[in-house]
Amino acid sequence: MLDGVRILEVAMFAPDAVGMHLADLGAEVIKVEALGMGDPARLLGVPIGDESPASRRWNRGKHSVAIDLRTPEGAALFLDLVGQVDAVVEGMRPGSLERRGLSYERLVAANPKLVYLCLSGWGEEGPYRDLGSHGLAFDAYAGLAPARTLDGRPARPDGHVWQGIEAAPLYGALAVVSAVLRARASGQPSYLEVSQADAGAVWNGWRLAYEASTAEPDATDAGESAAQEEQRRALRAAAEGAGASGGDDLPGSDVRYQYYAASDGLVLLMATETRFWENFCRGTGRTDLFERWPGAPHADHDYGNDALRNELSRVFSERSRAEWVAFFIEHDVAGAPVYGPGETHVDPHFASRGLWLDPDVHGMRTLGSPVRVAGRMAVTERASPRVGADTESTLRRLLGCDDARLAQLRESGAIGGSNE
Repeated sequence: MLDGVRILEVAMFAPDAVGMHLADLGAEVIKVEALGMGDPARLLGVPIGDESPASRRWNRGKHSVAIDLRTPEGAALFLDLVGQVDAVVEGMRPGSLERRGLSYERLVAANPKLVYLCLSGWGEEGPYRDLGSHGLAFDAYAGLAPARTLDGRPARPDGHVWQGIEAAPLYGALAVVSAVLRARASGQPSYLEVSQADAGAVWNGWRLAYEASTAEPDATDAGESAAQEEQRRALRAAAEGAGASGGDDLPGSDVRYQYYAASDGLVLLMATETRFWENFCRGTGRTDLFERWPGAPHADHDYGNDALRNELSRVFSERSRAEWVAFFIEHDVAGAPVYGPGETHVDPHFASRGLWLDPDVHGMRTLGSPVRVAGRMAVTERASPRVGADTESTLRRLLGCDDARLAQLRESGAIGGSNE
């Protein structure tokens, strides 16, 4: 899909995923790494063979060129490559390339229709701009990772799935593709910015909007307008639907949008619409429950109805989790299985989706892209490269470097790596 699109990436850790997504969709991604160790993500976690799982995932599909951007020749070589690409992705602290004399203005001088993306932790402006942080920090900041109590002390959440660092590269990849389309149509360059902290906050947007509305000076004012009160109610309902309580344990007191224990595990009932609730009651032969508690037509969670919750607990205990999923499908009831560690990957639906990549190619068991094109997973078949593995072949192909020029660049210390 992105055949003919060429990306030059200078990134570390999770921002590498911008290039991963673009490579999965067919773009040529050339990763510029420092000589020697290269991207520190190569050392993140317990290695598989001689490469970390993070690098094998985030750097799949890319070509690696080892260039020392601190040398004059290395910086000049980078500018030559900028002239051959559609976009540059900077995935480090803001201003990292500029501090090496490679400002946006200088890059655009080398490529007048360049798309430039800066993906960083906290963004290019604000008091946290230069704060060093990693994965969990952005979710903690965004209110997505509340603390728990362990042995009487605060502790980070158990089993938390990072969101800011996964969401930000998706926004970044979408922005790059959009800007490349614009550049090809208009010839105009673009300067793009995505913050992982911003992405986490946007991911938790419903809750933050509700909390901000309740903190306004007139939130408890008896003279609050009807429009303000209506907006606050709507935001609270949206926050509740997104899993945020707004201060009350509404998820815990929910009845028709709740976890229930089947005979062998947990299932999620989501019968907050009349249609689903009535279908559930008819399917289980418990029309008495619907007659007693018919509820409102839409988004009725029936908070705090302990009598109904006790009845539903007994109903759900009578079947297995798989039987309940089959029941939901047969009777058109919104619901889902609830899985713990080691269960999702053996689910029959997961198995049918074919998300596993070939471990012989990528060196480990890992999931590919959720994007499908014409029924096939949009994912690169090229494994993560070693540091500088494509330096010579890339410089020969794009810049026409011959043996003598490559030897001179090596001797000056501007480039490293090999074509293994």
